[in-house]
Amino acid sequence: MCIRFIGSVTVALFGLCFAATAAAQARSPSLEADKPKLETLWEWSPYYSSMGLHVPLTDEAFPDGGRMKEADVYRQLFLRSLRPSVLLIEASVYPMPVLGVWTRSHNTDFYNHAIIGGSNKLNVVQIVTAGFQEPWAVSAFLGSQMKFSREDEDSRDTNRGYMGYLVSAGKKHIKENVLIDDDWLEVEWKMKGDRTFKEDRLSWSFRLGGKFNRNPDITDTAYLGITRSSLDFRSPFLSFLYNSRVTLFTEFSMRHPMLLRQEVIFGKKYPSEALGMAWEVDFGLIFERASKYTGPLAPLATTSYTLVIRPNIVF
Repeated sequence: MCIRFIGSVTVALFGLCFAATAAAQARSPSLEADKPKLETLWEWSPYYSSMGLHVPLTDEAFPDGGRMKEADVYRQLFLRSLRPSVLLIEASVYPMPVLGVWTRSHNTDFYNHAIIGGSNKLNVVQIVTAGFQEPWAVSAFLGSQMKFSREDEDSRDTNRGYMGYLVSAGKKHIKENVLIDDDWLEVEWKMKGDRTFKEDRLSWSFRLGGKFNRNPDITDTAYLGITRSSLDFRSPFLSFLYNSRVTLFTEFSMRHPMLLRQEVIFGKKYPSEALGMAWEVDFGLIFERASKYTGPLAPLATTSYTLVIRPNIVF
């Protein structure tokens, strides 16, 4: 039943996307430069890569928050989300978690020799790929959008902020670099954005939602997630406030009022203005309770703490 439901949702979403596109074209045969238009955008990083189709639902130009204070950006997105203006269809994949799954299944000797820490059995492959519970997803977002530009420099196509409602679906689940069959559906309220300029960069993600699994041995959950990342080339090299990332993710069982998963991850950036990039290292802990998995999956699960280390380069 869940498979048919996910299929129906996917068909309906793409149908809505097609209808919205046709309506937008019918409204304006010749789109003006300052009017919203159909766009295809992509993003790449070792941990999250995506391609999305942006479909404007109105002729109203998106506001520009290139010079706005952070709090004003959030306020504008919230007020405009009450009257959705954009539909976004996106496909995403998570390369490093996929690599971790491939390594464990196709290069077992290497994976087993990557264990360190004696009795703690910390696995280096798991350490650098942990934190993602699925290898890929398709999603649809409905809400408000804001662009970020400045008159004195070019801006990236991905310089945007969003707030609204997101539906995502997929067919696989990852547990300790093992791929598990599971048709899942996720529904959430989300605010997300990326503001990237020559001297300073800011990204954020705040979300509240629930995840439903067809596999009866994986517990349905409700969750709250917060991520904020800042980079400022003008700040001191060791600045804590402006060159850091914080990620908090809390997951509760829908079966019983119980904490199932807690992620606490902190990242530090070391900028080089001359190169226009920054080295970044995220580190933290993930706590997961064994009761999230039952039946045949129970042997995979133990109540545990997983160390996370994610090296990255920010351009």
